[in-house]
Amino acid sequence: MVFDCVAVDFGNSKSRNNIAVIKSVFPHAVVIPFVESYFEMAKKMLAETRTEYQWMLSSKIDYSDFDFDYIPEQHQAKQVHVWANEQQQEGDTFLFPKKFTDQDIKFLRDYKHVNYHTHNFDYDFDYLEQHYDLSNVMENISRVKIPMARYMKYSDSLDDDGLFYPSYWEDLKIYRQGNTFYLPGKALSRIKTQIYDYPFIYDIGDPEKKDCFDICFISNGEPFEQENYELLENHIRKNKLKNRLHWIRNVDGRTQAYKQASTKSDTEYFYAVFAKSKVKETFMFDYTVDRALAKRHRIFHAHLKELDIVYGTFNINLYNKTLCLETPDDNILDFTLSQPHEVVPIISNETVLAPDNYTAWKNAFREVSKLVLWHNKKPTVETQYRLKKWLGTKNEWLAKGAVDGKKFTEESDYNEDIILQTYTWDFCRSKFKLLYPTEIFY
Repeated sequence: MVFDCVAVDFGNSKSRNNIAVIKSVFPHAVVIPFVESYFEMAKKMLAETRTEYQWMLSSKIDYSDFDFDYIPEQHQAKQVHVWANEQQQEGDTFLFPKKFTDQDIKFLRDYKHVNYHTHNFDYDFDYLEQHYDLSNVMENISRVKIPMARYMKYSDSLDDDGLFYPSYWEDLKIYRQGNTFYLPGKALSRIKTQIYDYPFIYDIGDPEKKDCFDICFISNGEPFEQENYELLENHIRKNKLKNRLHWIRNVDGRTQAYKQASTKSDTEYFYAVFAKSKVKETFMFDYTVDRALAKRHRIFHAHLKELDIVYGTFNINLYNKTLCLETPDDNILDFTLSQPHEVVPIISNETVLAPDNYTAWKNAFREVSKLVLWHNKKPTVETQYRLKKWLGTKNEWLAKGAVDGKKFTEESDYNEDIILQTYTWDFCRSKFKLLYPTEIFY
């Protein structure tokens, strides 16, 4: 009690009572609001202290059973003493030596002499509780206004009610514990499109559970659809996966197929598996969505055996239901890329590109017409390489489709509205019949 005392007032729910306890021990304690960090406040307040040491205490803590008669030994003259709960060693009770300011340091953690003590304090968590789900992670953050140093516990329904002690030593951090975020008020105004907009994020642990989203198998009467559907069914059964499986059949145009899949799915994300996809044995449909990111589609890679190339086409996608339903009903040249998206470089499947002449032609025709359009708009080495692979294939009907697709886009003068016709199966059938009247198609 022989040392000066500063009480940091967080304006928390138990602040008045806890400050009163501090005042009963230190009648002349200086009470200041929390500003920026303990580090910055300590440097300023120590310049005015009249004693060899200075206590810095917190309104979040009930000090009724704390012994303030502690006096450092002579060999501890330069030490900062910190009393903390076992879960958080960085505060919130400090005994600073006046000599603390002798060291020119940028961060409190750089101080050479810190002596940690453990004490089981009664701590006022005073969180604002806010919940989210995968459809509104960013939206629900923007609805909240809280003081700079107050934390919001932001969790989904899967998280438990574990207690958490934030650190106020330096810059206020966002803490992530599984799917729960502890967000300081200071961070909320800086989060625009993702939680990563705020630079100070600390991970306490990884999510304990992987996500389990519905799977939608999408087909349009392909001769091999039953075989590949059963392959997917067996994959789910063999690996005891809990994902629900839906079959979306004979919907003309990808936009409407995706929207029907969205309404069938009971989960906010769903995997779209196309009839031409043979799921890879190692792909377990357990991708865990990063809750710190805004809604987006995920694009996995496919192995195109006939072309000896791997990239995100004819692949399995993980679609966000809300984004799918918000996408305009008009056909779009690339439905997936029209909304926020992210490429996940994991091979999800091998694609059946050429099981028959028509399927081979259609696959190449649609993909190459699109690649040629994109390369004309914005040439890239990657697109050029993919075109080279398609146009150089030794498979007869893939080669015919690639050449026809390139010619179609060029003769259309790169008009996207005309090229959009490749999106519908009826157009592809008509085009194939016109070019190869003796060939069979479905």
